[in-house]
Amino acid sequence: MPDLGTCYSQPKLPSTNYFAIEVEGQSISDIVAERQQQLAAITAEISSIQAVRSSIKNLEWQLVRQKNRIIRSINLHNRLRSALWRLPTEIISHIFQLCLPDVPSPNVFQLCLPDVSRPHILQPPSQLTAPMLLTEICQRWREVAVGVLTLWRRLSVTVNDHHWQRAAFCYDTFLKRSQGLPLSLTLQCSRNHSTKLQSLLLPYINQISSLSINFPWVQGVDQPELLLKDLPALQELTIGHNNEDISRFFSRLPSTVRRLSFPGTWFGPMLPSYLTSVQWAHLTNIEFYVDEQNTLFRLLRLCPNLSSLTTAMVSHESQALRPFTHTKLQFLIFRGSVAFNNPLSGVFSTLSLPNLRRFYGWSSSTWPHEEFKEFLTRPKCPLEKLFVSTGSGIMTAEQRAECAAIVRSSRVSRSQAS
Repeated sequence: MPDLGTCYSQPKLPSTNYFAIEVEGQSISDIVAERQQQLAAITAEISSIQAVRSSIKNLEWQLVRQKNRIIRSINLHNRLRSALWRLPTEIISHIFQLCLPDVPSPNVFQLCLPDVSRPHILQPPSQLTAPMLLTEICQRWREVAVGVLTLWRRLSVTVNDHHWQRAAFCYDTFLKRSQGLPLSLTLQCSRNHSTKLQSLLLPYINQISSLSINFPWVQGVDQPELLLKDLPALQELTIGHNNEDISRFFSRLPSTVRRLSFPGTWFGPMLPSYLTSVQWAHLTNIEFYVDEQNTLFRLLRLCPNLSSLTTAMVSHESQALRPFTHTKLQFLIFRGSVAFNNPLSGVFSTLSLPNLRRFYGWSSSTWPHEEFKEFLTRPKCPLEKLFVSTGSGIMTAEQRAECAAIVRSSRVSRSQAS
């Protein structure tokens, strides 16, 4: 480092005009010129050091990049030693299908038991479960998961007033990956949310084949019937809760719907006032709980093509009914009364199902065995399976044997007929 001190840099100078001072042998102009030369030399040295440092930094970046490539290569070849990473894409795709969260499906035996919780909704998407989780393991798994379109067919949508735009973007990204396949959706809808849901689903209305709409027990849901507008591919519809809005759905029920379910909703004598055969003639599968026997028979008359019925009844007394035959019903799940009198005896005495193949029944009161035997044998139905669970009135061994004989007889008759 050169010495930059001069006579002019002394702490004290004579109190004369500085511009007039010039010490012998030390011209100010010469000093300035010398300093400029020194500054140029230092600047050049700094530039050289910066160039070297940039070159080292670039070399370091290249070495780090090469290191990462080597690590990836090591990981790749280590994975290749595992059978999992040698699996064909088709097998991985099948495994991914098995990783999807189980969709709660009603067990026929549970259906015959009281107070059994049967979820009718899908689980909301989560980064902790498939298919979202599968896209975050590695690049190959992400490519495979995104390419398996059936992983993106089932979605539960919950609307809230916080961060809806971000949530809607995620839902839309999820649905786009289905690429036109039929969709099964569950909608958690509260007040003032129908319009938001309709906007979200608009690009996918031609794909929605199964729809479950769940309302909380709140008042003032805005135009819930909008959710059924223009759904040309809808085949399965489940509507839960909020009895006040049920009737508003009937006017919008698409003619394409074949399966209709109202879990947790009970329909009383007012049922005939807002149902017509035109709306219900196309239905083949129904879950429908009624308060009275007349309502049940009204429902059967409205649905001449019904093949499967899940129903329950809480009537407090049996009613005088005219005999009725339904020729298409094959699968019947019947829960009896929680009251003192059993309405099933009246139903069994008047209802004929000549094509009944499977019956699952439950009753909290004494099982009307004689009427039930008549119910099974009157039309000589081709019965394949029979399950009866009773509450206070347990079936005797003799009664069970009689029912088993009816089933065996039905199978023999069916075999001979074929």
